[in-house]
Amino acid sequence: MGKAARRSPDARLLRLEAKFNAASDRWNAATDRTAKLEEELEERLRSLRSRLMSRIAKAEKKEENRAAAFSRALDKVMKTRAKTIEGLAVKVRVRERDYCDDEDLEITILRSLVDDIKAMSRSG
Repeated sequence: MGKAARRSPDARLLRLEAKFNAASDRWNAATDRTAKLEEELEERLRSLRSRLMSRIAKAEKKEENRAAAFSRALDKVMKTRAKTIEGLAVKVRVRERDYCDDEDLEITILRSLVDDIKAMSRSG
């Protein structure tokens, strides 16, 4: 601050203005920093979301493949004729292992058991 500012009747206001401007500059810098961090957060979230969505899609595909393999394995069990009570028990345990409320699946399992029992009674 020059000698003229010290001699001015508004010297105090001029000093306060300088302090105000410095405070304003610091606040603006802090606001800019906050905005920059918010942008960085958004970018990282977009990137993370993209990576996670990709991983989820892969996991869902794997889940679909595993579900199809499960279905094929269940189908093989139910299409294989049981010849003893032990064989019937295998089918019951398979049903209990992954019980669900799928009516069509329940009918398939029941038909398989009934067909096995019928075949066992004819051969015995």
